[in-house]
Amino acid sequence: MMRKHLTNEVYTKLLPLRTSNGYTINDVIACGTTCGYSLPRSMGCMAGDYESYSLFAPFFSPIIKEYHDFSPKSRHTTDLNPGHLKSVKDLDPNSEYVLSTRIRVARSIRGLPFPAASSRAARRKVESLARTCTETLKGDLEGMYMPLNDMDNDVNDDLIQRHISPPTLSITARLGQDWPDARGVYINCQDLDETPDFVVWVNEEDHLRIMCLRKGGDIFAVFEKLVRGVNAMERQMKEQGFQFLHDDHLGYVVGCPTNLGTGMRASMHVKLIKLAKLPGFIQMCNRMGLDVRGKHGEKDTRQSGIFDISNRHRLGFSEVELIQLMIDGVGFLIKLEKRLEAGEEVDLEKEYNKV
Repeated sequence: MMRKHLTNEVYTKLLPLRTSNGYTINDVIACGTTCGYSLPRSMGCMAGDYESYSLFAPFFSPIIKEYHDFSPKSRHTTDLNPGHLKSVKDLDPNSEYVLSTRIRVARSIRGLPFPAASSRAARRKVESLARTCTETLKGDLEGMYMPLNDMDNDVNDDLIQRHISPPTLSITARLGQDWPDARGVYINCQDLDETPDFVVWVNEEDHLRIMCLRKGGDIFAVFEKLVRGVNAMERQMKEQGFQFLHDDHLGYVVGCPTNLGTGMRASMHVKLIKLAKLPGFIQMCNRMGLDVRGKHGEKDTRQSGIFDISNRHRLGFSEVELIQLMIDGVGFLIKLEKRLEAGEEVDLEKEYNKV
């Protein structure tokens, strides 16, 4: 997408410009022009700070409009109230189809450069704020912060394999500079043999990635706990004179344009062995506003019959709207799978048109 929108005219116009943090258009497109960048390359660009989106608007605005179908004059709606969900029932109480549920949100801290433009001092400030915020968490959110610098390789590798700790990032977009200095992970348990269900990554692709994850399909419980954690951290952040970066147009503002708006990815690992074999399965999910990956992520091409189903949209929809879409969509897919298991024939096009 970067190559499509960075015309010679736009590039020439933006080339002399730099943000107050020294970020240039060449920095913006570094992840799309340099080999070795390990994050998804579909956008090929990364903002270095809040100012990037306005200073380099001739480049970013068309990308945001095309990717999110969201115009420069539109306003984003935020709704983090679990009580606004229409349904709070566990989609699959016996965990026959939904193996696990995970919701994560990305957050930037207003006034600090994003990771792609961050200095060592700025990263350490982010870590200091994050540690103070997590140290005040109580009850079922209470746990411990672990700096990556203090971990031995075996522990770090184990946590990465368990998707608790972030993987090492490439330096191509400056995200991995000084790694692992000022990077860390917070978990709501005191024993590494336990499985946490509330996790915070510090100074990975974003200042903070806050997530809640559990076995089974009780997405309401996952959302409720995530929101409690996010709200508690934001209250403490404000007590320190900072706040999460949010505006009326872009919602929660982060470095990657794909994550603007809610900054949220809600996902379920769902067993759909028969349904997935039908032609048009992925296309139908996409039309329903759902993304489909293998259970081990976007590069997983194995056909295990277990899929990572997530919200396709980020910007222009509220958190509640996207989670409700997940509840309705995954519930619909499970019903089709059960019908196939019972020996019925299912025409996906006809079924989609009934929704």
